[in-house]
Amino acid sequence: MGFGIFKRLPPSLKERIKELGPWRRREAVKLALSSKRIDICAAQFAHVLHLSKNSSLEGKVCLEVGTGWVLSHALVCYLLGAKKVIATDLLQLAKPETLSLSVKNAVAPLPRDILAPFSDHAKIRERFNRLLSIEKFSFQKLEEIGIEYRSPFNFAVEKWDMPVDFIYSFSVMEHVYRDDVPALLRNLVESLNPGGTMIHNIHLEDHQSFERPFDFLRVPAREYTLESHYTRGNRIRHDEWKKIFADLKGTHTDFIYTYSRTDKALPELIDSSVIYRDENDLKVSHIGVYTRKNAMAPTEP
Repeated sequence: MGFGIFKRLPPSLKERIKELGPWRRREAVKLALSSKRIDICAAQFAHVLHLSKNSSLEGKVCLEVGTGWVLSHALVCYLLGAKKVIATDLLQLAKPETLSLSVKNAVAPLPRDILAPFSDHAKIRERFNRLLSIEKFSFQKLEEIGIEYRSPFNFAVEKWDMPVDFIYSFSVMEHVYRDDVPALLRNLVESLNPGGTMIHNIHLEDHQSFERPFDFLRVPAREYTLESHYTRGNRIRHDEWKKIFADLKGTHTDFIYTYSRTDKALPELIDSSVIYRDENDLKVSHIGVYTRKNAMAPTEP
């Protein structure tokens, strides 16, 4: 779910989003049985932890930005031994009951084995068995295992009220209204403890047309509405993301993966509002961003 943008959406679209309860649940079920299955989410998490060399979440306070309908990534933080997990979103979209499908349809050994390099294998087994024992997930059940759901929460205008050690997002930042992105990231950095880290997985393709992933780059700025930012993506390209993260004071950022779509053509014309370096910059489709907040400087004796 995009942050910052919802407050600017036309009232008709806001109401439509709020009224889609039954549809949202059906979509949540589909996700829980596919891309939000906990073994798949564990693989995604292990991949970026490996690339970032961010070895352990054991005993840490973790925060997920934009959890969406199915809180599977929050469960992965629990499996990795997080002391507390805060799952946030701009709207209360989560359907916790679908987590049973995410957990019980997973290939059980996979989360244990995939996550074992980052936590004790026996403890992961114990935690996973506890998840399997939950007949029906609810916000109360999640709180019992240390997962707090907080929504609505808008990081474009406020920071978290207590410091956290680790922040994670998956396919969220590209939906943030582009003018809100710097403030949102600054508030996330402010929410981190000194030495804390965050990983953002950002998808740079047109979310309405993965077969023509760069079509949205040709749309004139005057026609690219706030709703377009939410539904299609904010059109920020790889080099601009690098500058945005480089401008975060008191941090160091590495781009831990960069993937491109060389199999798809760009539009003949790119709108002048799109900021980019060259064709290669335009064709970047996915980035993984790892940011570490500087530790406090030692005090003088």
